[in-house]
Amino acid sequence: MKAVILKDIGGAEQLSVENISIPQINEDEILVKTKAVSINPIEIKTRNGNRFSKLLLQEKPSILGWDASGIIEKTGKNIIDFKTGDRVFGIIGFPKFGKTYAEYFVAKKDDLVLVPDNISDEEAAASTIAAITAYQALRDFGKLNPATKVLIHAASGGVGHFGVQFAKYFGAEIWATASEGKRDFVQKLGADHFIDYKTQNFEEIVKNMDVVFDLIGGDYIDKSLDTLKKGGVLISIPTATNAEVEEKAEKAGCIGVRFSLKNTQEDMKAIADLLEKKEIIPHISKTFSIDEIQKAHQELEKGHTKGKIIIKMN
Repeated sequence: MKAVILKDIGGAEQLSVENISIPQINEDEILVKTKAVSINPIEIKTRNGNRFSKLLLQEKPSILGWDASGIIEKTGKNIIDFKTGDRVFGIIGFPKFGKTYAEYFVAKKDDLVLVPDNISDEEAAASTIAAITAYQALRDFGKLNPATKVLIHAASGGVGHFGVQFAKYFGAEIWATASEGKRDFVQKLGADHFIDYKTQNFEEIVKNMDVVFDLIGGDYIDKSLDTLKKGGVLISIPTATNAEVEEKAEKAGCIGVRFSLKNTQEDMKAIADLLEKKEIIPHISKTFSIDEIQKAHQELEKGHTKGKIIIKMN
C-alpha cells in the first residue's frame, strides 16, 4: 500500500510517499481501507517539531494522521459492532498515532462510527478533529444557549467554520472575525455579526461577551479578555501560545480554558447525527491525492484555508 512516511522533523519535503506492507490486525482491531483523510494543523506542527514528533519518529513506519473515513476491510474476531463493508469515520488512536496518511489504517472499535448514507467520504473525514473540537469546547465549556453572546476568532477556518455552525445550533448570538473576502461565507454559516480583523479592532467593537472561542492565541488572548464580561469564558485552542490563558483570565475576573479534545465515540455519533440532518455542513476548500501530500501541507500552512483540506484516496 502507499503510505506517507515522515522522514524527519522539518518542512513538507520530509513527507515521502512509499510502498509498504498493509498492516496486520489483532483480535480487537479493525482494518480499514482509507477513502479520505483530513489534514490538521496538529500534523503540520508534528512535522515541524512538537511533543509528538520524537515519539512518532521512533515508530516504524512513522506515519502521520488521525482523521479518516473508509470502508472496513477486515475485523478481528472480537469485533461485533462492525462488519466488513461498513463505511466508517473517526479520529483514530488519538492522542496516540492513528497513522491515517495511508491506503489502509488500523482502528479500535471505539475510534469509529458509521458514516451516514447521505454524507460523502470526504465530508465525513472533514468532520472529525475540527468538528469535535468545536463541539466539545462550545458545549462543555462555553455552555452555549440562546442567551449566550459568543465571539469566534478565525471563523472561516477548519475549527472556526464548525464553531459558527455549532454556536448557531445551540442558539447563541454570534460575532465572528475573519478577512473581508470571507464575509459571505461566514455569514452563511450563521454568524450574526462580522468583523474584518484586517481593518477593524474587534476589542474596540465587541463588549460584554459571555464566551470567546479563540483559535489564534498570542495577543488575541489579552485582546479577547477585553471583550468579555466579568465571569465570561475564554476558550483558547492553540496549545503553543495559550499557557497563560488561565492565569490571565483569572486576573481579569474571567474563566480561562486551555482546551484539549477527548476522543469519544458518543460525541462522534452525535456529530454523525448532525451531519445526517444537515445541521452542520463541512466545507472542503481543496482536495489532493496522496501523491500530493506535500502540496496539501503547504496549502494549509499558508493559513488562509476556508474549512478543510482533504486527501482523497483511490
